Amino acid sequence: YKTWISAQSTVVPTIPGAPRQTTAQRLVDAAQEASRRISEGISLLASDPHARLAFCATNEAVARANRQRAAGHGGDPSAQKAPKWRPFQLAFILLNLSGLHDLSHTDRETVDLLFFPTGGGKTEAYLGLAAWNIAHRRITNHGKLGAGVAVLMRYTLRLLTLDQLTRAAGVICALELMRGEPTWREGQRNILGDWPIEIGLWVGAAATPNRLGGKGNTGPETAVARIRRFKRDGREAPAPIKACPWCGEPFTRDSFRCTPSDVAPQNMEIGCADSRCPFGSGEPLPVLTVDEAIYRRLPAFLIATVDKFAGLPFVDQVGAFFDHVDREKADGVR
Repeated sequence: YKTWISAQSTVVPTIPGAPRQTTAQRLVDAAQEASRRISEGISLLASDPHARLAFCATNEAVARANRQRAAGHGGDPSAQKAPKWRPFQLAFILLNLSGLHDLSHTDRETVDLLFFPTGGGKTEAYLGLAAWNIAHRRITNHGKLGAGVAVLMRYTLRLLTLDQLTRAAGVICALELMRGEPTWREGQRNILGDWPIEIGLWVGAAATPNRLGGKGNTGPETAVARIRRFKRDGREAPAPIKACPWCGEPFTRDSFRCTPSDVAPQNMEIGCADSRCPFGSGEPLPVLTVDEAIYRRLPAFLIATVDKFAGLPFVDQVGAFFDHVDREKADGVR
């Protein structure tokens, strides 16, 4: 990249017209700044063991998710071609690492626009950066101190939001599986933290229930009521995802349940219908779709629509997304 930039610099004086030369030089200067930030990211990985370990977690999680996605429903992930970063994906991750790592870094005042044609791999680039941020936060804060919202994503169109949820949930599933594996343990300590790594879908009530329901709260749009209707007639699932984001198995009428009970629910859990899936043998998917559960559990990755963002000043529970948390309840929810 540096060699290419240097070659472009020699072309600038040959461009006819001073205004065009000014524009060309501005672009070369911006490229040099991007190159400097990439080099700084590489230096961070070389010098900081926590940053490097988070980078290892990023690569493993994104690779696992890509293999699962490529295998499709019923396929063999291990038989898939080994995933590789495209240069622009890796560059985008590297140039942002220092700004995420250092809370006082000047890059934190910069907004980066990732511009690439559809199908080129933008999603994997920002999911890789999100995975690094989540992993680094948990690696540097032991136990449950690394929990909480680490990534907040806003989409305008609900349909696009749901597509992105499925793809992002694959990476979150991979991180959550890694969190419980021996490779990601140091003695008795979970390197990736003691609290589940979860993703939340924070959208309007037409797509997901805003309230869990239970005794004294039996409205037709609560999670409890929607689960009962879905079990009865198989229509209008209580969550807008149709299949397991990890293995692709379609959900059934028994895939949704309120826990610990319908009378006093604290969460709506989603389980895979395939017992061979790691999320189909008792462990729920790390996916939250009910507002009340999101406010209590504070998922690491939160995908929202613009209408929810408009309500930020009017919903006091949203303060918990931004570190306004001062206690943890005995049952493990905040």
